[in-house]
Amino acid sequence: MRTERMAYACVKLAEAVNDPYDKVVLLNMAEAWRRLADYVERQQNEVGNISGAGSSSDQDVNPA
Repeated sequence: MRTERMAYACVKLAEAVNDPYDKVVLLNMAEAWRRLADYVERQQNEVGNISGAGSSSDQDVNPA
């Protein structure tokens, strides 16, 4: 997932810089990317659960 890669890149950059302010900014950016990745994953799981529930109920209503 791209958002996870962005979080990782921010952490790696934070490790490479010497300025404390820049480190904090980069680590905050990494945290924001990580939260975004978690949010996207939750949304995808919810959509999958809704889609899956619809198909199983169709099978229950119209047995072959």
